[in-house]
Amino acid sequence: MNTNKLLFQPWKGKNYDNSMFDIPVLIVGESNYGVSQGKEKDATFTHQLINSIIDGSWKHLFFSNIQRTFVENADTQQSRNEFWHSVAHYEYIQEWMLCSGVRPTNEMWMNAKPYFEEVVSELNPKCILFVCKRVYDRITPDFPSGELLNSDSGNRTTIKIQNAHATYVKHPTRYGFRKSREVVSKLIQISGGRSCV
Repeated sequence: MNTNKLLFQPWKGKNYDNSMFDIPVLIVGESNYGVSQGKEKDATFTHQLINSIIDGSWKHLFFSNIQRTFVENADTQQSRNEFWHSVAHYEYIQEWMLCSGVRPTNEMWMNAKPYFEEVVSELNPKCILFVCKRVYDRITPDFPSGELLNSDSGNRTTIKIQNAHATYVKHPTRYGFRKSREVVSKLIQISGGRSCV
């Protein structure tokens, strides 16, 4: 991935192409919060963040709940290592947001679109989960409808993004992971993968 184009390089686990789900899975968030630490540090920010989650030196409910949406356990270094090395993670907005209450501008959304399409082309996922409904709602008009997912938390139509089925779950920090598990499990299955919950 070209660091000259992307502010935040996506995380790609070392087992992404041979994952615990039997397919490549891309998780897409909205944005990173903070201020620039310089071009080189910004580019590896997501990598540093996820490595600190794996080794347990930093904890955040958002990332723990993402993992719990996909798998039963997020409590051990081994389970965190296996999960995060089976997925890719990308922040859609390629600019720093000052704090969580600040929303991206229309210009930020427009600037992010071609980067996202390039990331999907390069990573070639079979399954894309948006962990922010706002991002999913923004991009849905650009892609064709896919299959219907029936779940206890409501029915929803997936979209097709290149070779991947995609849908969303509500923000993992605010809404937890239990209601999202069935959606994620069905998304992985229709994408040709193996659910781990």
